[in-house]
Amino acid sequence: MSKPKQYVSRAGTLQEALATVAKLAGVVTEAIGRWGEVEIIVRKREKRRSWEQNKLQRLWCKEAATQGDMDAEEYRGYCKYHFGLRILCRDSETYRQACKQVLGGLTYEQRLLLMQEPHDYPVTRGMTTVQKREYLDLCWQHFTGLGFRLTDPNLKGMDPAQYKEAA
Repeated sequence: MSKPKQYVSRAGTLQEALATVAKLAGVVTEAIGRWGEVEIIVRKREKRRSWEQNKLQRLWCKEAATQGDMDAEEYRGYCKYHFGLRILCRDSETYRQACKQVLGGLTYEQRLLLMQEPHDYPVTRGMTTVQKREYLDLCWQHFTGLGFRLTDPNLKGMDPAQYKEAA
């Protein structure tokens, strides 16, 4: 039997929270009818990785491709496998178990291919900004340690104000 879909609502202001509360009675009624029992959780929302962080990651992979022996997508897959999985598996038992199930029987080469398009195993898209910062730091250390020249993370090739949460 498949896991039922969760109901998630996010609020950043009191007005948004009150709008969510107004919908709650209908959502809870439907959920109880569907599942019998429900659990209602209110918690601090962890911000997901930013568009700017993702853009920086892609830029670095393109830059590495001009200096190394792989294309940008291969470097992206390499980083997701070697750095991203480590972070997410460390921080989530659920993610760690899912990785064991999906990746456990695959060869190293198959795992790297799974990280890349067209498969694109989800790694960085589930990261918080803090996790993505750590990931970018690891990518920077890896590539610059190999002697690659990347866009300076303090400038990031764009307006530095856009990258406050990046490494």
